[in-house]
Amino acid sequence: MLSSPDILHLPPRVVSLKSVESELGALRKEGLPANGAPAAVLRACTLTLVVLCDKNEAPDDLEELTSQIVQSHPARVILIAQQDADADAWLETRVSTYTATGGNPPRLVGEEIAFYPSGAQYDSLPSAVLALRVSGLPFILYWRGQPDLDDPLFRALVGECDQILFDSLHFTARAERINNTIARLRLNYPDVSFGDVNWQRIRPWREFVAQFFDDPANMEYLDTITRVAIDFSAGLTGNQSAAVLLMAWLASSLNWRVVHGSYQRDGLARVARFERSVYGSDSKREIRVTISTRDQDDCLSGELTGVRLETENEPPELVLQANRAPGGFVHVSELTPHRFTERVAPLNLPQESNVLTSELDAPRRDRNYHRALELLDALVAQTADGR
Repeated sequence: MLSSPDILHLPPRVVSLKSVESELGALRKEGLPANGAPAAVLRACTLTLVVLCDKNEAPDDLEELTSQIVQSHPARVILIAQQDADADAWLETRVSTYTATGGNPPRLVGEEIAFYPSGAQYDSLPSAVLALRVSGLPFILYWRGQPDLDDPLFRALVGECDQILFDSLHFTARAERINNTIARLRLNYPDVSFGDVNWQRIRPWREFVAQFFDDPANMEYLDTITRVAIDFSAGLTGNQSAAVLLMAWLASSLNWRVVHGSYQRDGLARVARFERSVYGSDSKREIRVTISTRDQDDCLSGELTGVRLETENEPPELVLQANRAPGGFVHVSELTPHRFTERVAPLNLPQESNVLTSELDAPRRDRNYHRALELLDALVAQTADGR
């Protein structure tokens, strides 16, 4: 049981599916004990959040995350464990509540329903989830694992949702293919807002790159960048998603155009070519982007470990570089014909709860993400093999 000065999570109770609403009602009436007698508790709810757990994690593992979310966004949270497909048909259901204890009276900020499906009983989840959502409030799906568009649960919920969040850090298929799929989903479901938690994880790296050009003297080099190298830590299970997203953000922000058939894959490495018009000329300049692995012991699998930008000529006139350093820092260096500077900056990766609450506050705010997805869609669609 999670208990802190701010919130109390009561131990989950195993209940029948039919009695979920009545059991939650009973929990709301119980409130918190005060001098041995039940105390009045105010109830707050602003949305229904459905969370599909990743493989090898259970609803219990998300207790702290759920607690952090409901403190700022009171919600009914429906947690779904991964299916045990080989087991007998069974569905275990548990309910619990989260109560903010700081007010007077205390405030119930979270109702949690956890499903543990096995066997064919998984197929009953769509109707159960839809029946338990809070009517009239935003309906949001957070799919933490590998997206499966043929999954009956996903097919049933995608058109009903106001917002769907993925986490491409957990993708097991090729990262660019899944992001390409998200781009297509946006076309098929224009009224649904789609997002990726991993996009927010690379925010500090996007800021490092943008800061290179805060100096007006460096602005002229934006038109002469010809080489970009992005590194990430593969670790045991990491994929290229963060690196691919950073590449797509940079290319879309600078209006680079995809070179048809240029995208290449070699194991974990990636190579892409873009082009842009040369100012005051009919010629075009080509930009080559490479994605490679550079592991570091204190990095998460899939975490970015470096980015390097170079201009044309040998040696390049401009080299801008940010490399992950031990202890949660980044070594930033800048080399131009006129100066060389370097510094060490903290890498403030946002917590998952902060990312999620930001998405819940403004699901359609970040147009840069959608522009990056559109470019990535074009890049993958125009590979030589069409895959």
